[in-house]
Amino acid sequence: MATRKGPTKGGRVLVKLPFGRTVASAKGKPGKSQLVRVKENVAKELGLKPITTLPTQSVTSKTAKGSATFKRVNAQGSYRRISITLIFSKAKTVGKSPGTYKTVALPLGSGCTVTDAILYFQKNGKSKGIVGIRTPAGQTIRWDTSD
Repeated sequence: MATRKGPTKGGRVLVKLPFGRTVASAKGKPGKSQLVRVKENVAKELGLKPITTLPTQSVTSKTAKGSATFKRVNAQGSYRRISITLIFSKAKTVGKSPGTYKTVALPLGSGCTVTDAILYFQKNGKSKGIVGIRTPAGQTIRWDTSD
């Protein structure tokens, strides 16, 4: 099969990245998060587990009778923020997508940096066949050679 370029098949699932940090929001400032929405086949390929219990937050608002506290689901997750491209050592089939892929995209949460991703995949990506990363600026960083 020919190497494909373009999106993999499947919907997006909410996962928590194993690198970066989560920081609660301060008054008037947004918090930092490790939650991202990734294609389900890419998540399986990278060994990322979908979040089964969605995170919630308590919100207090003024009502006619005073104030009330509500629970809201906080299941956004980064999707169109910034993303890195993971480079495989050789083309592989990702899920049920037709063809094989040499690269897949992985969005980064607001609490994750490109350096966090590089350090994580340099250490843990060899078992998955990841040999490098392309940054959002287009710089390619490789730590292993293709087979």
